Amino acid sequence: MALTERQKLILTAIIYEYTQREHAVGSKSLQEHLDIKISSATIRNEMAALESDDLIKKLHTSAGRVPSYEGYRYYLDHLMMTRRSTDRDVQAVIQSFRGNFHEIDDLLDETARTLSNLTGYTALILKPRRIDIKVSGFRLVPLEGHQLIAVLVTNDGKVTSQTFKLPNEMAIESLESMVAYINDQMVGRPVNDVLRMMQSDELPTQMSRMIKTPAAFLQLFGDVLARSNGDNVHIGGRLNVLDFSKETDIADVKPLLEFLNNAEDVRQIASPTRDVQVKIGREIGEPLLSEFSLITRGFLVPNQGSGIIALLGPIPMSYSTNTLLTDAFGEALSRKMIEYT
Repeated sequence: MALTERQKLILTAIIYEYTQREHAVGSKSLQEHLDIKISSATIRNEMAALESDDLIKKLHTSAGRVPSYEGYRYYLDHLMMTRRSTDRDVQAVIQSFRGNFHEIDDLLDETARTLSNLTGYTALILKPRRIDIKVSGFRLVPLEGHQLIAVLVTNDGKVTSQTFKLPNEMAIESLESMVAYINDQMVGRPVNDVLRMMQSDELPTQMSRMIKTPAAFLQLFGDVLARSNGDNVHIGGRLNVLDFSKETDIADVKPLLEFLNNAEDVRQIASPTRDVQVKIGREIGEPLLSEFSLITRGFLVPNQGSGIIALLGPIPMSYSTNTLLTDAFGEALSRKMIEYT
């Protein structure tokens, strides 16, 4: 549809005013904030035209108008002032990260937390989905109370650990040959291959030829393997969704929180493209997010592919600011990831 310049100014002003105050916007308020001098009657006529084009709508409780889904989309596609993040923006983001990160997961947790703190919204980050993760090492660390920690290291730098209670009649020394066998035979093999060997009983059979294999230990090793290969969502500001959700009972929000924790679900709605993408309401394609907006951008991990950074917030938001932040954080992650290759 074709809007006049005056209608574009009025639509932009309505979106800005509603984003700032979340109250229906009337002609008198617009007259005070518009950069052009026109009468309230003229503004009302232009608002009527915008309403007939379904770009704004009237609330029953007020004479003012609020943006519609179509109005937001028109604004995003045609009116929003946008710019890509500069090197200065990206460096500022990198400097905001606190501490040195020995693991990629720690960096992604900090990135999600920082972006959420800056915006007040919920930040989601996914690493590229890898199919070539390999076992780099396995060890057991004794603890008090006949407990130990199983530690698995993979070639992507990830360290996965799990606590294991040793049967009272078993000494940790009795497992040393098993650990040595794993490090001798499994290091360098893809995690998926080792998991398949366990599921087919190939690995238990091979190990039982050397030692008397405790079934509980094999279960532990399998659990640690599966977790190391897991696809996790790094979330910052998880409960911020409560601030802009219509649901007020935490039990009603539970399905949404579970959705955000599921990496496969998040991948279905988020785009890994290097350009910033904005979806609002029903465009997201998930009923649980029909009252939200989603800003996404891909970030590059050398030799692995593209990860995804996403910002989930209310539909009335400052899109120009938040798309710039998402772009800057995505580019910052691309640069930081080089340190882990």
